[in-house]
Amino acid sequence: MVSHRRSQVGFIGVGKLGRPMAKRLLRAGHELLIFDTDAEARSAFQDTSAAVSTALPELASACDVICLCLPGPAEVEQVILERNGIGSNLLPGTLVIDHTTNSPSVVRRVGEHIRLRGADMIDAPVSGGIEGAAAGTLTALVGGSPEHARQANRLLKAFSETIIHVGPLGAGTVAKLMNNLATFALDQVISECLTIGAKTGIEPGCLLETLQQSAIGKGGNLHGRIPDTFMKGDFAPRFTLAGAHKDVRLAVQVAEEAGVPIRIARTVLDEIESALSKGFENLDASIVMTLQEKRAGVNISQVPRET
Repeated sequence: MVSHRRSQVGFIGVGKLGRPMAKRLLRAGHELLIFDTDAEARSAFQDTSAAVSTALPELASACDVICLCLPGPAEVEQVILERNGIGSNLLPGTLVIDHTTNSPSVVRRVGEHIRLRGADMIDAPVSGGIEGAAAGTLTALVGGSPEHARQANRLLKAFSETIIHVGPLGAGTVAKLMNNLATFALDQVISECLTIGAKTGIEPGCLLETLQQSAIGKGGNLHGRIPDTFMKGDFAPRFTLAGAHKDVRLAVQVAEEAGVPIRIARTVLDEIESALSKGFENLDASIVMTLQEKRAGVNISQVPRET
């Protein structure tokens, strides 16, 4: 358990994202000790109640909880593992909370380093950006023991509207990376759609609006179809794979006729055609997701597998 001899929260990394998070902690009444190598970042706390630390060992020996919000894995390793970092100066019972979008292997490695010193760690990367941090509406994705997740809950609530305990140490980081992968993959397929639309005479802003106001923009797949079909292994047809193939094939045909080079759409069409070759044409279109399931050697949808 955390000792109550110290009451300050240390916050290392008060840049664009860390700054509004730290300020939300101040607003929630936490006593804060900040550290950042950038003078401009530190100056943002000049007129606040936060104290500024000039050395990481000093911060480590003064705080019950230490939050990290750093650019990436290299900086986390530097802050925790180097001789002038916090790792060798942590007092027993300290809880380190890593908000960095990090490498899961780095999280687990530095977590073990911290554990051997009698301290504890969770990873809690956040989603929602600078605006969400300022408004206190972030989603925190927590990896670590349930006990340590509960211990961090009061702090996380200062800047998070939603807190999800994903699993053991490193799981929060995996979840954050998967969120970002899905986000940027969607960006790329939308760029293909917008360029196809532009080449065929649709004003891009108008096409974007149609996407926003249609099923994709309203989260229909994430909130409806995937939970009700793939996640349950229920492929009774809501929209058949044959129908999906027809639509995607026609979309690719439009791109070809307009002379628009496409990569992602062709991959989607190829995957659907692979599923058709297995006789899935009259099942729900989400059955195509089971191809990746089989390649990965995992069983999410609980449907019988080919032997």
